[in-house]
Amino acid sequence: MKFFYTLLLIGPTFLSAQEDLLSLIPEEPKKNEKVYATFKTYRLGNAQTIETIKKNHLDFRIAHRFGNMYNTNDQNPINQTFQTFFGFDQVNDIRFSFDYGVTDDITIGIGRSRMGKLFDGSLKWKLLKQTTNFTVPVSITFFGDIGYTFAPTSVIYAGINKNFETNELHRFNYISQFIIASKLNKSISLEILPTYVHRNFIMQRINTNNDAEDVNGFFSLGFGGRIKMTKRVSLIGDYFYNFSGFYKNNDAVKMPLSFGVELETGGHVFSLFFTNAGGLIENNFISNTSDSWSKGQIKFGFNISRTFAL
Repeated sequence: MKFFYTLLLIGPTFLSAQEDLLSLIPEEPKKNEKVYATFKTYRLGNAQTIETIKKNHLDFRIAHRFGNMYNTNDQNPINQTFQTFFGFDQVNDIRFSFDYGVTDDITIGIGRSRMGKLFDGSLKWKLLKQTTNFTVPVSITFFGDIGYTFAPTSVIYAGINKNFETNELHRFNYISQFIIASKLNKSISLEILPTYVHRNFIMQRINTNNDAEDVNGFFSLGFGGRIKMTKRVSLIGDYFYNFSGFYKNNDAVKMPLSFGVELETGGHVFSLFFTNAGGLIENNFISNTSDSWSKGQIKFGFNISRTFAL
């Protein structure tokens, strides 16, 4: 019994001393792990994200862009809004696409858009991955897309005094883009998207405010972000600024801007957003956005994706 009482008396002291000794041992440094799920889906509203499709997985995506909810250029805007039911009776663009993960870092895809009757093929390649301790502070992905329009020749050359031969190469347009993103914390992810746009054939257009002509190729810089509000709901937004003089202070063309929410429900991810852009892919919306937020020319759009393991 005396031995037992002795243990009761000195046991806590011994354990406390042991804990003090353990506290002197330096903690093992956190591993330099890769950051995953910077964004929840392949695309925000308009903009791409750095995310690629997992190896041997197929992402099927449906995107839809309705007409203007309101338009101050209409003779009777409010009446027109109700006649078109906030633009739901009109369609600006519809797109179906399939993206396949060749590896975890390389994705190839094909798609078809209603606007311009555009068929396109794309490549997405993750080049650099952010680390959890910010030794590598960003992830970088390359995105490239080649579009081919099946529109009739009469549409491609509409309004042009055509005194040259039809060229099949006039149907092609291209996008090259680097997506640089960082997951700042569990809730906030941001990205910038340096982009080069090239169209093999364009109509001659002049910005009457500065006499700048439209050009076949120009640079654009995109910005995007995602703020996680709950486990399954996030706010998303993106914007593109075109550096060509033709797009500066031009009443005929505008910079594409979108805001919305992202909903995750099991295997589905829904993006619901509002934007002034009528097109659904970079080949269309970066160079051909003509509507303005200030005039109420805002369209509702959504992206729905489903991923299958093959």
